[in-house]
Amino acid sequence: MENKVRAALIGVGVMGKKYAEMIVQGKVQGMVLNAVVARRPEIREWAEKLLNTDGTKPCVYANTDELFEQPDNYDAVIIVTPHKTHPELAIKAFQLGKHVMCDKPAGVTIGQAADMTAASKEYKRIYAMMFHQRKYPKYLKIKDILDSGEIGRLERIMLVNSRYYRTAHYHASGGWRSSWNGEGGGALINQGAHILDIWQWLFGMPESIYADIPFGKYNDFNVDDEATIYMRYPENLTAVFMLTTGEAVWEERLEIVGSRGRLLLEDDTLHIWRYSADSEEYIKNEQVNSRENLSINEEVISFEKAEEPYTEMLENFAEAVVSGNEQILTAPGEEAINQLMLTNSAYYSAWTGQRVTLPIDAELYEAELRKHCEMEKGYGL
Repeated sequence: MENKVRAALIGVGVMGKKYAEMIVQGKVQGMVLNAVVARRPEIREWAEKLLNTDGTKPCVYANTDELFEQPDNYDAVIIVTPHKTHPELAIKAFQLGKHVMCDKPAGVTIGQAADMTAASKEYKRIYAMMFHQRKYPKYLKIKDILDSGEIGRLERIMLVNSRYYRTAHYHASGGWRSSWNGEGGGALINQGAHILDIWQWLFGMPESIYADIPFGKYNDFNVDDEATIYMRYPENLTAVFMLTTGEAVWEERLEIVGSRGRLLLEDDTLHIWRYSADSEEYIKNEQVNSRENLSINEEVISFEKAEEPYTEMLENFAEAVVSGNEQILTAPGEEAINQLMLTNSAYYSAWTGQRVTLPIDAELYEAELRKHCEMEKGYGL
């Protein structure tokens, strides 16, 4: 097991089991599974059958207290539990000198995310998030184009995403789901976590946000199943982000308009339009009424469907742990603050009906969240 990270898994739902099986089957280079927390008898029975390719069996613990009492048995923890439990588990792991790979989101508030980052820095541990969509070839291509400045100054962005259609059966599948008290929100903090992370990764953070959220539009609950967010960036860059979990037709559409070109991503097809001149300079200087002297060329790239890059993310984490180099992380944990900043700001804007200037005050948001948690309890939820 030389130069292999000994991982402990906390959380054995659908994704936790998936990560565990990837690791024990040898699909994650540089990592073995040394420990699993299994609370329920049926989960314990499943965990006791796990076997790494080197013949070692993970230790099975009944709870996290038992796991944390034997810190010499693992180097890092993989946290795949409900959102609200992430901060406490991660901080305890950092205090024990362990590295952390955390499933999304880091927590439910920016304050929690900041505390997790602070603990990772204090104890000098590697901290990564499972923002695996950063590995999608279509987003990597868009990021290369934006970082190169190829399409000029960004002028307008629009995103529409109805990929995550969710039924009442799904919302009832866990007592913590789709509630302020259990999940800290709805679509934005759950399904939207990946999309908002990609958004801030590509475009950075806006100056202000106004959110229109019809809470419980499709479901009998108090959280969001649809949200429209209007963002304003420096230099008059305007942006609209629209997420819904209530529409039957799958749509993933991202439009990016720049002064020298335009990108349109529809599912896995990317259209790239390149202009013969900067359109802003053209408007100012050309002695014509419209596009007569402006030529536009189009390129279309189709990306093949592929397996979700979870193994790549786990391998990236393991490499960072072994090398001690957090700079190679695909999704550093400290960047989780940005996704939660967008989420928290959108909720606060919708609650108050006001445009919110970023960064939002963490204590102000948490006070408002507590009010909605109390109201939700009053409704018998």
